[in-house]
Amino acid sequence: MINITRSHVFDENINNVNAMILKIMAFTAIVPTSFILLTVVGIWNVPHTYSVGMLVYCLFATILLKIFNRFPALQRLTMYASIFAAIFFVDLLGAKSIINVTISYGFAPFLSCLYYNVKLTRVSNFVNIISIMIVIWLRSQTVLDNFMWLDHPNQTAMSWFLENGAGTLVESVFVYLITVSLAKRTNKTLDAMIQSSEERNTAIEELKKRNAYIVKINNEIEGTNHNLKNTQYKIIQFVSEVLGSHDLFTGRHVMHTRKYVEIIAKELKKGGYYQKELTDENIELYSTAAFLHDIGKIHIPEGVLNKIGKFTPEEYQLMKIHPEEGKKLLEYLPQIEDGTFNEIAKQMAYCHHEKWDGSGYPNGLKGKEIPLCARIMAAADVLDALISQRLYKEPMPVEEAMAVFERAKGMHFEPCIADAVINLKNLITIIDEDFKTTEASTNAEELEWWMKYHSSTVKIEVHTDFIGASTEPQSAVFTKTL
Repeated sequence: MINITRSHVFDENINNVNAMILKIMAFTAIVPTSFILLTVVGIWNVPHTYSVGMLVYCLFATILLKIFNRFPALQRLTMYASIFAAIFFVDLLGAKSIINVTISYGFAPFLSCLYYNVKLTRVSNFVNIISIMIVIWLRSQTVLDNFMWLDHPNQTAMSWFLENGAGTLVESVFVYLITVSLAKRTNKTLDAMIQSSEERNTAIEELKKRNAYIVKINNEIEGTNHNLKNTQYKIIQFVSEVLGSHDLFTGRHVMHTRKYVEIIAKELKKGGYYQKELTDENIELYSTAAFLHDIGKIHIPEGVLNKIGKFTPEEYQLMKIHPEEGKKLLEYLPQIEDGTFNEIAKQMAYCHHEKWDGSGYPNGLKGKEIPLCARIMAAADVLDALISQRLYKEPMPVEEAMAVFERAKGMHFEPCIADAVINLKNLITIIDEDFKTTEASTNAEELEWWMKYHSSTVKIEVHTDFIGASTEPQSAVFTKTL
């Protein structure tokens, strides 16, 4: 934005008007040239010495003004020089009694109005009046010799000067009043426009400063929010790690499922499912909330949670309370932002063991009665349970896990979610290998410690043909793995 000031506007105007008067002075050379031509053809009778003198003056004035215009520092001097050059040109026209000059006497004062300079207009008028009176007096000395004054046989040079001088003076007064009024009005109008522009610019600058301040505050708020989210994320991760100290594999399990929830949700969105629900923001909330889906296991006795072998009916029923316990614990989680995360976390913790066909627990919800986040969580939960190591089993190959999801489609899992997992086979393989590589050393150490702690542990074979069946004995074993 250009900051328009009064001096800037007036200086720019002086430059423009100076350039315009320079062109006018260049064109004035046409006048003496026409005198010469018209005298040659016999229409006028203007002495060539006079015409040539005027031509020389016009050319000299044009060259001088052109030189002045080349120097920005001389523009104000050029302004006065331009007006005085115009005044003298008119004086030269009127100096010869053979040329009658009347309205041309207002030429320079009206030009001065273009500068919006009241002082210049007054000065040009006074100089113009004085020069006019001098020219009229000079004409009075020769006018009677050139014309027959039949109407005034007793006319003298002085009487002619007084008569014409008085009339010209009256006209000059009117010219003065008009031109000075024009200069004042235009100057005042321009001042008002400049002031309005300056006020607008000031307002814009103030608005820019406020906007910059708002942007700064927003950036600080965003930074604070980012730090807050990062802190919340670390706290949630810490909670999951604490849970991992209670259950050998739960700590890593929640880390794994967080990633699987993210890629399954993105694959669903890519396939055109749940476009409205699966925004980038919600997918981030889903994946973060996955940290807390098994938080209810902290209320399960360690001896049951880490038992190697099949649960007794009593132990199985005890394990089945962890969704309810997780929901209760998450009621105490401080509200994060608008509380959306809290609600998602509770839904995941409470409903991730529900099944699409209604055979799950704790409430036997069916189909879309199960929240979308929990349906995705269920798939991520089972996926990691199948392909990860547990105390009682070795990890299942990804290829076999995909076959499990194919069989469980429409029973344990919503068909589109099962298909999303199957479509992600290659990516899951890469992620799984990365998890196993980075966790290999710590897994071995912790497993050795737990095997010593549970001296009576014995590995058992786990079958995967239970998926979709809720009444077979193997179900108890499967539920334990989750």
